[in-house]
Amino acid sequence: MLSSVVWCRYEPDIWTEVAKHLHGADLLRLSATCLWFFRLLYEDSIWRYAFLRDLSLRTNEPKMLRLLQVPRPFHRSWRLLYATAFEWFRIGGFLMDTTKLLLTAKLALPPWRPILDDGPEISIGFMGACLLTNVRPGIWIADMNMVRCPVCNLNKCEGTMQVLDARHCELYLENKFRDGTWEYEDLGSYFSNGKLDTAAAAIFNHDHIDSPCVKSLFLNYSSIPALHYSYILNSKSWIRDRTNLLPKGCFTPVAVALSSNLKPNEGLLSRFQAMRDMSRGGQIVSVRITQQLL
Repeated sequence: MLSSVVWCRYEPDIWTEVAKHLHGADLLRLSATCLWFFRLLYEDSIWRYAFLRDLSLRTNEPKMLRLLQVPRPFHRSWRLLYATAFEWFRIGGFLMDTTKLLLTAKLALPPWRPILDDGPEISIGFMGACLLTNVRPGIWIADMNMVRCPVCNLNKCEGTMQVLDARHCELYLENKFRDGTWEYEDLGSYFSNGKLDTAAAAIFNHDHIDSPCVKSLFLNYSSIPALHYSYILNSKSWIRDRTNLLPKGCFTPVAVALSSNLKPNEGLLSRFQAMRDMSRGGQIVSVRITQQLL
């Protein structure tokens, strides 16, 4: 006996569930097949799911989970955010529920935290790290790049730089960024003298360095008793074999890092930069650590 139920190929609930398993490029291809799919896949909730999924933003901490549920204050299209978020050599996303970022040019936290009163230039020059305040809360995205460096006066420069770049997820939707109004400002430089095996940099959500989220991640990747470090700082757990010179990134919900094995050298120059939105009280919307082999 034939079933009296007629299956309809255009069932929104079914295709919405299917869409959750598709990459952004596949979603665009499907939406181009007909007007019905175009209208269905224009739904912002689908792109929000894909955005958070592909950034691997997972956390069990209630405070961090609330951050993922808060509506974004400036731009309303998750589809546009997805398009701008996945154009680069992505490391991953991390969450900023505070206004403090800790930047360091090594895979080790300084023995004491940078003092705000000294300003970033002094702390960078002294310990290769700095603490930034007035950072825009929300979802941040980190990229890694190997780029040709500009003409410089360093005779032993080999012409390449390693860059750890982190930005608020909505930066590329800001008109003042796209038209070049916002520029990076130099915060300071740190010179590591002597022969180095690796070039590394890391960015932390400062207020979560001591959190259970960070400690549990550290325990999952190391047998060392839990300290206030995440496993990101245990470089042996994730960096490549010494003979492999390709850079590698690593991230948790509250931190991101980049490390590369180096050719013979005589030191490393690390530059710290930040970009501010002066229309909103000078909020920092992007940071960058550039490392140049000498």
